[in-house]
Amino acid sequence: MLLFSEYLRELLKNKQMSVSSLARAIGVERTQLSKALSGHRVLPYHLLEELAYYLRLTPGEEKKLRSYYDEQFEKEGTRRSYELIDKLFHNLSCLDFSSPAFEETRLLVNLEQYAGERTIFLGETNVQFLLRMVLSEEMSRPDARLELTVPPSDSFLVTELLHRYMDDKITMEISQIICFDAGFAQGGDINLHNLESFCRILPICLLSGQHYHPYYYYDSSVPIHYTDPFPYFMVTHSCVICLSEDGSCALLLRSPDAIFCYQRHFQSLADKSHSLIQYTSDPLEILSSYQKCTGEDGFYMVMDQPCFGRFYSEDFVRAHLRQELPGFTQILSAATDRFTLLRAVPHFYTFFTESGVRRFMTDGTLDDYPVEIVKPFSPQVRCLLMRQMSGAIQNGDIIGHIFNEGIFPDYLAMCTSAEKGIGFFTTRQFPLSDGLCSVRIREPNLCFAFHGWMTHLPGSNLTWTAKETAETLDRLVESGT
Repeated sequence: MLLFSEYLRELLKNKQMSVSSLARAIGVERTQLSKALSGHRVLPYHLLEELAYYLRLTPGEEKKLRSYYDEQFEKEGTRRSYELIDKLFHNLSCLDFSSPAFEETRLLVNLEQYAGERTIFLGETNVQFLLRMVLSEEMSRPDARLELTVPPSDSFLVTELLHRYMDDKITMEISQIICFDAGFAQGGDINLHNLESFCRILPICLLSGQHYHPYYYYDSSVPIHYTDPFPYFMVTHSCVICLSEDGSCALLLRSPDAIFCYQRHFQSLADKSHSLIQYTSDPLEILSSYQKCTGEDGFYMVMDQPCFGRFYSEDFVRAHLRQELPGFTQILSAATDRFTLLRAVPHFYTFFTESGVRRFMTDGTLDDYPVEIVKPFSPQVRCLLMRQMSGAIQNGDIIGHIFNEGIFPDYLAMCTSAEKGIGFFTTRQFPLSDGLCSVRIREPNLCFAFHGWMTHLPGSNLTWTAKETAETLDRLVESGT
């Protein structure tokens, strides 16, 4: 990530301006500016206006300069959390949902033939072969089930499960217990261990078709096992695999007594843990999830399309919901409550892409509401909503920004609240399943991290300025696309 001093040096070079001439222009000593350019001193905030003027910065350049200036005062944990979340969403946006290049069709040997009399497997390669063998055998069962306490830092298992769920053919039920660090980060900062763990498993949550169930518990510190050579385990119908801390050694147990003992032990641990994820695909429950993730202070959402909920009246909602829907009255009531809240919240944040707006203008459909529930909007209604959005952004009633393509997956919506929870919602663009699904998280530090990421977007390099966004909306209305 560029530092303020590095970016300022880059601007000086691009604008072909010397340090001495800029120092004279903004009214500071040359040594003061030189120290700021070397990162040894912070310029006073009021000089940003002078820098923008004398360097003839574009709106985008000024926004970057102010963003880098603010980063000088951010806590290191907060900055790192933004980087982790940026990486998570970028990786999700880059997932390849096309057909796999190859598919495992059969095992050459079964577990009994492969393992023989061995119970100990040494070396990462041998351990990974064993894990893949056990997963494949379990997946062949109609009642396939996997229970594990292996931490998400085990990249092999995380990647293996993700790839198998992406195949969209398995329905294996997976339960995983994860240890979260109970310690509060210094100064109320983000707990990066917990955030990293969650970022590794969220893709599995979204791609599993609601078959992956993570649980978590708190410990006073991230566990370090001094005496147990196999502190982690995973259980299937046919065996138990106990794993070392670094995944380089495994113990294979196949007796019915051992399997039963570990299954019972896992259930006892799960009963004492908290469910990390709450899934639903029911339209009423999804509306409720949106409501539960909207705090009293405001509404915060990122999605490929803008959220026009600020402008939906009760009559508008009634006119566009399909009245032939089963449970129409309940859905209408829930939607009315939802948009009544959105019209009243003091802060309304919506982040979206230019391609998402163009798609809305083309077909009038909403990504987060299937056409089976909400009728496509007419061209006149589309233009009206776009003009209302542009006007609200310009007058400050809505914080609305177009974000750069590729920083957030086009098949996902996220709604955050610092206190009430985070909601991840697959949209009509999601290629792996029919209908919508919501994933809700309430763990406080995760809520704090994702909500902080959301609220930092307006001043970041990931979004366009409000002026650029409003002008783009107006231009699309004028062109009719």
